[in-house]
Amino acid sequence: MTMRARLLLDLSLFGALLLAYNPAWTHIALHEWLCVVVIAPLLVHFIVNWEMTMRIVRRFSAIVRAAPRVNLVIDGALFVAAVTVTLSGFMVSQVVARAFGIVVIPASIWVQTHSISADATIALLLVHFALHWKWIVNAARRLSGPVPVAAKAADPVSALRVATGRLTVPTYTQGER
Repeated sequence: MTMRARLLLDLSLFGALLLAYNPAWTHIALHEWLCVVVIAPLLVHFIVNWEMTMRIVRRFSAIVRAAPRVNLVIDGALFVAAVTVTLSGFMVSQVVARAFGIVVIPASIWVQTHSISADATIALLLVHFALHWKWIVNAARRLSGPVPVAAKAADPVSALRVATGRLTVPTYTQGER
């Protein structure tokens, strides 16, 4: 999957899940159908990122830095919360269930489970988004094309390099970083 497709998929999922978070924003029918439609792209996201997740799992105990571990824990918790909100959503469904000829009388435990897992999903989704912010920004930059020289000149260092004709990317040898 191309970077552009991944970025569009991820940002679309993020927007759809935020929109679906509160049924008062979309009304119950759109809320339920949006949540059903988003299942397939979520599975694609999960499959596309499976290899990276497995690499993190394999390195889990060997990595000194905490970021991959935090990422794995957040992703795991997000997966559990998303599955819980999806399953409990089917248990309280009024529109989607009716479309399949099923009448659901939601029990209060399912309503509470759905509400709590929806809150957890959004909170974890925001943390997930923050943890992957660098990738999102880099992907967006790479997809937007090269930065015009005029835009680079807004940075004082770049302006000096443009003025002196030395607008190049520095290269480092092995030991310089």
